[in-house]
Amino acid sequence: MTIKTTGKCLCGVVTYEVEIPDKPFYSGLCHCRDCQRYTGTAFASSLMVDNGGVKLKGKLKFYGKETDRGTFMERGFCPKCGSNVLCKSSDWDNQYVISAGTLDDPSVYNPRLNIFTRSAHAHAMDAGKLAKIEGSPAERT
Repeated sequence: MTIKTTGKCLCGVVTYEVEIPDKPFYSGLCHCRDCQRYTGTAFASSLMVDNGGVKLKGKLKFYGKETDRGTFMERGFCPKCGSNVLCKSSDWDNQYVISAGTLDDPSVYNPRLNIFTRSAHAHAMDAGKLAKIEGSPAERT
């Protein structure tokens, strides 16, 4: 079974429709140094989908480089706002990795594992233990 859903970059110039399998090959948090730099955060939240199930509207700009595994990864982002939308790799024949933060309905994203934890930021592994505030820290009472 698959779920059909949509997503977009921050400014809305790049939009997409995607079919997400019930159990994607990969759905999780990647802690590799490249993903940390790509997202500007401690990890990338993403899921792998068949590229035939992705209908992209708008043009992405790609930046590619060799990974520490020796494969070539191209990361696609909106040329206007810079949002990270998807990745493709010479290691994956017919698949894209979609940035989960671009999904219009984040509830369809179900991360199942952490990968490349050898380079994880220590605080990322303890994120569930942090205090929770539903809005801005300024809204704390």
